[in-house]
Amino acid sequence: MKYKHNRKMIRGVWIFCMIILVGFWNTSVFAKIGDFKPGSEPNGFRGIKWRTDISTLPDMKYLITDPSFGGTKKYTRKNEDLYLGGAELEFIMYGFWRGKFCGVWVFTEDSVNWTGLRDAVFEKFGKGGQPNKDIEYYVWSGDITWMSLNYSEISKRGHLWMTSEEIGKQQKAYDKQKAKEGVTQDF
Repeated sequence: MKYKHNRKMIRGVWIFCMIILVGFWNTSVFAKIGDFKPGSEPNGFRGIKWRTDISTLPDMKYLITDPSFGGTKKYTRKNEDLYLGGAELEFIMYGFWRGKFCGVWVFTEDSVNWTGLRDAVFEKFGKGGQPNKDIEYYVWSGDITWMSLNYSEISKRGHLWMTSEEIGKQQKAYDKQKAKEGVTQDF
């Protein structure tokens, strides 16, 4: 079943993404659990490098603004190829923080497409780290990109998340500054 762009579904997916993010956020920006296969660390996704300005990408279609870090705008790409390796993708969502490309979320539906996505990711980047051998959750951490891949047996949905390490550090500094301002103003 192909994804219908409705706000309720996008919000549900975003909440799922945030649960994953919050669970693995640590003091060094992201948890250092697994490495990329040598020479495979990406600097963006499908030809768009991290920090690319949204104004240079006319094929993006605005979806929603997530309030995290003062606002991260989410987009889809017009005429997106919804295949990756052997997987038919449900949808791909691109994130822009302060107008700069900061992350991408790739979603699959059902175990067949999950397996196709997982196999393609392992082939390209290696297996990464798996914090719990009983759960289909994998993590890669590099100097440029932090990435996670997971599958839920309950929802039958797979998810690949890739984000810029540099922008992640800026977002963490933003949150820290806002907390400092809140302490000053609110107490």
